[in-house]
Amino acid sequence: MSTKSVRNPTVLDVAERAEVSVGTVSNVLNGRGNVSAARRERVQAAMRELGFLPNGVAQSLRRQQSRVIGLCTPLTTSAYFAALLEYFEEFAANEGYAVIQVLSRGDPALELSRVEALLGRNIDGLILIPTYDGSATLDLLALRGTPAVIVDRVSSDKRFDSVAIDDRKAMREATAHLIGLGHRKLLYLVRDTRLPTTQLRIKGYLEAGEQSKHKVSAAVVQRDPDEAVFEQQVADIMASRQAPTAIVASNSMVALSLVQVLQKLKVRWPDDVTLLAFDEPVWAPILSPPLSVVRHPTQRIALEAWNRLLARTRTPGLRPKRITLEAKLVATQSIGPPRSPRP
Repeated sequence: MSTKSVRNPTVLDVAERAEVSVGTVSNVLNGRGNVSAARRERVQAAMRELGFLPNGVAQSLRRQQSRVIGLCTPLTTSAYFAALLEYFEEFAANEGYAVIQVLSRGDPALELSRVEALLGRNIDGLILIPTYDGSATLDLLALRGTPAVIVDRVSSDKRFDSVAIDDRKAMREATAHLIGLGHRKLLYLVRDTRLPTTQLRIKGYLEAGEQSKHKVSAAVVQRDPDEAVFEQQVADIMASRQAPTAIVASNSMVALSLVQVLQKLKVRWPDDVTLLAFDEPVWAPILSPPLSVVRHPTQRIALEAWNRLLARTRTPGLRPKRITLEAKLVATQSIGPPRSPRP
């Protein structure tokens, strides 16, 4: 038995159904404003009734715009990165753009190949949260002339706009707060010491100890990616004579793993150890006691990055701008003085 192929509806079909010209349908598809509200509604109703979908590739070739923004992030399990993505999606929808997200998984080579794939889709611009070494990707973007904004990483590359918090200051102030409560044995638990963000926070962390009038032990430990090994890491640290009285987790993922291990070890906060985390995971308030955090101004970071990217797509040749915002310590009951007062 033969089957007849179903023909996809065309612009001509839409024009006929809506009783307008092909030019009017084209104006609606391309977002031009010289169409009355009534005619625009007729065209949109006809497209819905016919199941018409515009050819996005053909449209982008005609107008030299895809109305698509690329977003490359290391991962999405971080509460901060996930929140950024939601804001970018919101801003894009409001401006008539789509967002295509890819993951670098923290690998510079994978980052380069994923960004190459985005560029092959004729994206209008890129929002990039780079790996620990994004130089190859940035060189490619500069060579192609693709509008791009770097987010969450303070970059010395003056070819691109960047939006980030002052990580060094945020960590210095948070650590000073802990020292002010009497903590002298501190631990900063990080995911990857190669990241520029982590390196800046380590500088601020050490500075707070050096600037204190007290003798402070400020250790930095990289979290082992293997959960069982990490559990043993924490167990050994907490059982040692130099066990910290305060621990700072570098992000929400590290904080979650840490909380799970401490619960297994029956270590209580803040009685046995003070806990503080960068990022603001949604589960932070429901812990008992609630988790203290260094809160990123996430919405403003996303908005500043989005506005810079749109400005760059609309006005090529703009001078790159570095935007640095302030983070805020939100201290809850997970922070307290050490059990034994320190001199």
